[in-house]
Amino acid sequence: MTQRLDEADVARIGRFVAETAELQLEDVPFPPAFLRALRRLVPCEFVSYAENDRVRCRLLQFVEDPVYDGPEPEVGMRHLAPHDPLYRFLTYEGESRDFRASRLSDFVGPRERRRSTYYAEWYRVSGVVHQLRVGLDAPLWHTKVFRFDRGPGANFTDGDRAVLDVLRSYLAARRMVWHVAHHMLPLGLDAVGLTVRERDIVDLLSEGLTNGEIARRLSIAPGTVRRHLENIYAKLGVHTRTAAARAASLHV
Repeated sequence: MTQRLDEADVARIGRFVAETAELQLEDVPFPPAFLRALRRLVPCEFVSYAENDRVRCRLLQFVEDPVYDGPEPEVGMRHLAPHDPLYRFLTYEGESRDFRASRLSDFVGPRERRRSTYYAEWYRVSGVVHQLRVGLDAPLWHTKVFRFDRGPGANFTDGDRAVLDVLRSYLAARRMVWHVAHHMLPLGLDAVGLTVRERDIVDLLSEGLTNGEIARRLSIAPGTVRRHLENIYAKLGVHTRTAAARAASLHV
């Protein structure tokens, strides 16, 4: 069930938008001043914004507030094992294509966390007990996620999740404006009207898969793949598979 916002939530969202709309665009879409406003909106010890190439395990962009100056954890995402209790939480956005706000506690309880090597070597070292994540709609190769961290104490609430879900469209719009201002490239696959299924097919095109292989991967008929490709070509203004993959790579 979707959490309903009360009047106080609506008011603080309005204040946040009014405050951050005046912030100038910098070399990153969400500079530290923007993240500080987010920390006031959803109180926490630490907030960050990261863009990752999840396919190649490559960090594309990272901004944090405040700057973390504690001990460096010994593991990174590339070392997260599928059997680790935190695996589903940390890979959920990319694998489910559901970028709505979610809490660590929605996925694992205290007992499971204690069994997690990743939790012991990353979260515990960093002092994180509670975490809330929210993403912007994105393909697997370029996820865009905000992370909110708290130490011991109160967990994030359903109201916190609801506030961030309402703000997702505002955050996405700011990121799009920044992208156009700084790169002068196409606005993204959403902007050219690709559906979720068409973006999935573009992902697999970029891996060099044939129509038959794409059909098997997505559990659809080869004829359905061909129809999707016709729509993709029309929307991207291309006529071949190679051109479609190249054009899509520019729409980040």
